[in-house]
Amino acid sequence: MFKKKGILSSVGEKPIVAVDPYIPNAYLYKKSLFEKATPKELAKNNFFISYVQTKDIISSTVDIARSISGEDLRDAIEIKAYDELGLDSGAEYSIFYFESQKQDGDERIFNVIAVDKASLYDIFADVKDVKYIDYITTAPFLFKSLYTKNIVDPAGIDCFVYFHKDDAFVTIYQDGEYIFSKSIRYSLKVISDTFSKELGKRVDEAEFFSMLSKTGLQNKNSSYQQQLMKLFGEVFVYVNDVILYAKRAYNLEKIDQIYLGTELGYVAGLEEFCHNYVNIPTKKLDLKIAKNSNEFEVDSMSSLMVLRAQEFLDGEVDEETNISIFKKPPPFKNRPSGKLVQVAAATLFLSMAYPTYQFVYNTMFLKNELQDLNTQYQQKSSESRIRKAAFASTNKAHKDIEAKLTAKNKELDFRTKLLHEIYAKKVSYPMKAKVLTDLFSKVTKHKSKVTKVENIGDDMIVTIRSQKDKYVTELLTELAQFKKYEVSTDMIKKDSNTSYYESAIKVGLNVN
Repeated sequence: MFKKKGILSSVGEKPIVAVDPYIPNAYLYKKSLFEKATPKELAKNNFFISYVQTKDIISSTVDIARSISGEDLRDAIEIKAYDELGLDSGAEYSIFYFESQKQDGDERIFNVIAVDKASLYDIFADVKDVKYIDYITTAPFLFKSLYTKNIVDPAGIDCFVYFHKDDAFVTIYQDGEYIFSKSIRYSLKVISDTFSKELGKRVDEAEFFSMLSKTGLQNKNSSYQQQLMKLFGEVFVYVNDVILYAKRAYNLEKIDQIYLGTELGYVAGLEEFCHNYVNIPTKKLDLKIAKNSNEFEVDSMSSLMVLRAQEFLDGEVDEETNISIFKKPPPFKNRPSGKLVQVAAATLFLSMAYPTYQFVYNTMFLKNELQDLNTQYQQKSSESRIRKAAFASTNKAHKDIEAKLTAKNKELDFRTKLLHEIYAKKVSYPMKAKVLTDLFSKVTKHKSKVTKVENIGDDMIVTIRSQKDKYVTELLTELAQFKKYEVSTDMIKKDSNTSYYESAIKVGLNVN
């Protein structure tokens, strides 16, 4: 399925040991051949490579201003990582990053991957025969070698779906560059447990895995067949949801190809099933990188580790992506103790005529200096972690204060509005009293009486009674001559029970 150009290394390559800490298992790749790594090979000075599964990493993207660069860039990214990835300030992480192809105006976007160093000790606890591991990467980044080795055409967008026994993940590459990965819940063990639960009887895990390896998704047992169809339908519906999320998040028009692999090797019918549910062309992930690949079967992750190791040995992989905390010590001559011995030997050679105390003094002085430098390094490292945590905490506190300030501004606006209303009423009511006094005198002047006063906002409805309608008309005429009044009335009517005329006069007071 894959092109074989550039897969096999040249003669004289350094032996590579691919270590899978989750099985645990180790394969030796030597002279373009795979074989099971023996304890003897594990003890040799070979190149050791391993990986951590997607479930054991914390990954996301962070935005960094383009104005930040150089020496300040790493600190800025790590501070943001502690804040936005929710890293524990009391823990120590292996963190590496690289710039994303996705860009956003004035911001640079970086993919950030963090692995808790304490968890690495737990993951590799069962790898007892391997003393040192030269290079450790994460599962999603192993696929990068397929492009750099010209095994997969980098043009287009590819999705890799891989099922481990303890994990499963989806990762996406665009034009040969990583853009997204996510651990999903349907590991092979979860699939096995769900199969037994839905079937209503316990099927041994090893038996289930053997069944998938031998017969795939086709089974003579109708009950088994029905549950397999239902279960893997749910699996690929979930995978499709993850792919749709990634397409929206990273503005991907389409996925060109899915490569599907499992820790069990080839599972018949799995690619067709994926294609039917996800509607994307699907191929099996089947790497043949060794001369004896047809006779000696190796899982895809081990093959990918070998390809990555070759790139690292050829100097094509940045050391900053190496999260190993189990590296071999440098050659003795390059270690502080080695340098100390060299200095001591040179001193001894050059100072045979000097008294013995002079040699002892120089040796002890160098040891004390080395100890002081190591102590200073530990202190600086601890201070760096504390400051990064403090930066993250300060950033969070700043956001909390901004939220409180917004709430206080809203409260201030409310109180300001209330004070304006109170002020308006205090000014309005005395003015209304004055206007009423003036109004009543004019009513009396025109031989009329006020029978009712209604107060509606800044307006009043004054009902007056008079013996003649002309008195009312004269009153309205006089009121209309004053600009501070806005006078209107619907009618002047005669009370049917008396001989009086009544009118409801609306007086706009214009007190504002």
